[in-house]
Amino acid sequence: MASILIHYFTGTGNTAHAVKLIHEKLMSAGHHVKIVIVKKGIQPPLEAVDFHIIAFPVLSWSAPVMMKRYIRRMPRSEGAKTAILAINGAIFNKGSLVKGYTGQALEQLERFLKRKKYDVFLTGNASFPDNWTQVTNPCDKKDTEAIFPLGEVEVTLFAENFLAGKRELYRCGLFNRLWSFLVAGLFGLLGRRFFGKFYIADERCSGCEICARTCPAQTIQMRRKKPVWGIDCEDCNRCINLCPEKAIQVSVPLAILHLSINFGLTIWAIRAVVLYTPVWIPSGHALQVISEIVLITAVTLLLIWVSMVPIDAIFRLFMRIPVVRKFFSISYTHHYRRYKAPGYNPLHK
Repeated sequence: MASILIHYFTGTGNTAHAVKLIHEKLMSAGHHVKIVIVKKGIQPPLEAVDFHIIAFPVLSWSAPVMMKRYIRRMPRSEGAKTAILAINGAIFNKGSLVKGYTGQALEQLERFLKRKKYDVFLTGNASFPDNWTQVTNPCDKKDTEAIFPLGEVEVTLFAENFLAGKRELYRCGLFNRLWSFLVAGLFGLLGRRFFGKFYIADERCSGCEICARTCPAQTIQMRRKKPVWGIDCEDCNRCINLCPEKAIQVSVPLAILHLSINFGLTIWAIRAVVLYTPVWIPSGHALQVISEIVLITAVTLLLIWVSMVPIDAIFRLFMRIPVVRKFFSISYTHHYRRYKAPGYNPLHK
């Protein structure tokens, strides 16, 4: 009997369901299995085990930032065998199944673990119904019922390969690894944070606090019985999909204002740096170019913070006025479906 530790992050329950299937398969084979749900404040166990399994949903061709931080904190290993499973979103397009694309996500986590001397011998993918509700309308009931069993088959195959000790590592190719790494890096640094700031609870919000209580990043705070999203959103889409009133929306006015203000301030700041740096440092000096690059990077990051914290706070202050909140609630997600994996309830202990 082997000791196995499963570490996983889930947003709307697809990964949680996959882990449940794997757990059942391993237990039926007579193994001792422990599960760790990755969320804010959870530290990797220090106990030594025979095997590790990492499972996560793919967000912008990457594992969630929280999952990557968790793996970086895992203790060094003495060659513990490890498998990694990526969960993608799938849709039907004109009658054909289109699976999600992992990009560099699996290979990045593989590198992290190998640096800590874990023996990564198996990496794989499984596709469940897509639910990036901020951007696309989730699958309807018919498509969900068709896609879900296909994902279960892929998870079962992964579990069987794990039990058989099959060595199989996913590779996406150098070009795809490069572009998906760049996009994933920008999303992890900035994109997920901006997407979090575009959320708003409309007039249907009952103040039930389910979004705040279940947020894995604990970035949602209740103020005057309304949720407010902080700067460390994972963009896992749990809140928008689990809200019982379908009150959480993507605010189009907030998105336009945030992006416009940030773009305008950034252009103004870059222009100021280019104009005034030669005044401080004589032209032709290499120090001038280096200084311009450093200053542009610094002011760009500073202005992103200004947009997402103090300016956003001003917007949220005005939203206390009902007519202003109604204006900011203009959204394309009002009529979008919502999705969570069958039986998934993050409030259940």
